[in-house]
Amino acid sequence: MTHKELLSEIHKKSKLDKSQVSALVSALNRLIAEEAVAGNSVEIDGLGQFVSHRHPQYVKTNEETGETILYPPRITCRFNSSIKL
Repeated sequence: MTHKELLSEIHKKSKLDKSQVSALVSALNRLIAEEAVAGNSVEIDGLGQFVSHRHPQYVKTNEETGETILYPPRITCRFNSSIKL
């Protein structure tokens, strides 16, 4: 489902106008991103859980050129659905 489709579905199933739906989805997105950066998980009842995982920085050497590359730390977020299909 695309972002546009998500907004459309929420708009159809709620009594909110499109601008309210867009603002709420943006706020939820910001909240999940902030919590992920902080290393926290976010659980939404009836939907699932967003779990963040911090990957440390690492150094890798290019075998062809001998160049050393420093890869910065990164955070990924995985979604675990609570809906059984």
